[in-house]
Amino acid sequence: MAIFKFSFYSLLGLIAFLAPISIGGESTILMGHIKNFVIGGYVQWVKAIIVAFSVVTIVGNFIGIVKKEFNDSLLNELFISNKFINLLRISGSIMFLMVAFNIGPTHILNENTGGLMALDLLPSLMVTFFVGVMMMPLLTSFGLVEFVGTLIAPFMKKFFKVPGFAAIDALASFLGDGTIGIVVTDQQYQKGYYTQREAVIIATSFSIVGISFAAVVADLLKFSSIFWIFYGTIALSTVIAGLIIARLPLKKFKNDYFSKPILEGNENRSIKKALKIAASTAEKASEVQMIKDSLIKVLIIYVTFIPVIMGVGTIGLVLAEYTSFFNIISLPLLPMLHMLGFSKEVAQQMAPAMIVGFSDMYLPTLFIESCTSELGRFIIGTLSFAQLIFLSETGMILVNSKIGFGFIDAIKFFLLRTIISFPVIYIVGITLLKMGILHN
Repeated sequence: MAIFKFSFYSLLGLIAFLAPISIGGESTILMGHIKNFVIGGYVQWVKAIIVAFSVVTIVGNFIGIVKKEFNDSLLNELFISNKFINLLRISGSIMFLMVAFNIGPTHILNENTGGLMALDLLPSLMVTFFVGVMMMPLLTSFGLVEFVGTLIAPFMKKFFKVPGFAAIDALASFLGDGTIGIVVTDQQYQKGYYTQREAVIIATSFSIVGISFAAVVADLLKFSSIFWIFYGTIALSTVIAGLIIARLPLKKFKNDYFSKPILEGNENRSIKKALKIAASTAEKASEVQMIKDSLIKVLIIYVTFIPVIMGVGTIGLVLAEYTSFFNIISLPLLPMLHMLGFSKEVAQQMAPAMIVGFSDMYLPTLFIESCTSELGRFIIGTLSFAQLIFLSETGMILVNSKIGFGFIDAIKFFLLRTIISFPVIYIVGITLLKMGILHN
């Protein structure tokens, strides 16, 4: 029965996230159809919900700044952070309310800046995140992570120079949440599972934003019908970047343990063993608890993540719309993009999008969404995930961890991953172009 439970829910999850379904002449993954249905008929309700969450976010974060700690762990998760993040959440929520009630400067209300964020993108994000997070346990909580993680563990030491323990951490990040992956890696490092060097390799190689957010980006860039190719390209570029980073000197990070080391034994890694572990996980999993946990995760995303996207996204779009800042700093990239065959117009959209992801990984999507080149959108969309380090989330978590990762390290690894990943993604994109799957 446990094996059936593991197989049934895991297969359901794979179908929900990866299999294109044709409804009404449109072929996309299940999340895309649900999002289109809700946005098509109930978008005003979604906007009203965002207004309510914006008010809660503003009040809660102001109290959090003053109070510094609540007696409830969920309230701490929602409203306690460093002051910069608190103020960013408040600012993003205020910007949404300004657009919703048409109050404030035109720089914010412009349909290409705050208007685009608040009226078009945020409603889609709210629905897609809800559906994605509610379905995510199908992939992460019923044994699939443990099954695959057990089988690939022997390859982690050989290819990535890290213990087999890291296999499940890595897979959980790919399928679930990269930020959680960094937190888990930091905790495991402090417990003695990894050396400092191993912890850096794991945190900067596998902690990408997970599959549910990839589905959001793919939908906005109009790649839902080939989502498995979109996410497969992210996975491929991430693996190749990990293989290379694992072999770099990384002299700052030592092969020293934070505490007494916990060494890995020679465990059985057969399919039978993997099935046993997966079945055990599925047997313990409670569907009701999964729903409760997912609803809490949705709440956390709505209060902590959505306002940051609104704030950072609007600021980025204002800079792009009213200044030449991103165009100037991305000028060195234009000759390379021209040499690769992109038109002047497409190259001018792609170049700043390749850099702006360091601030927030959602900004490249905003910058490239209107690009007429499918190849350009595909490259930037997948590259924004492969870059991995962005200050609004993963970068700040790494800098605040015990691993010893500094701000300059965040810049170095962002550039390093960009340099490694871009050629891989470009080759995949050109191949898809020649196959007729993409158009330039």
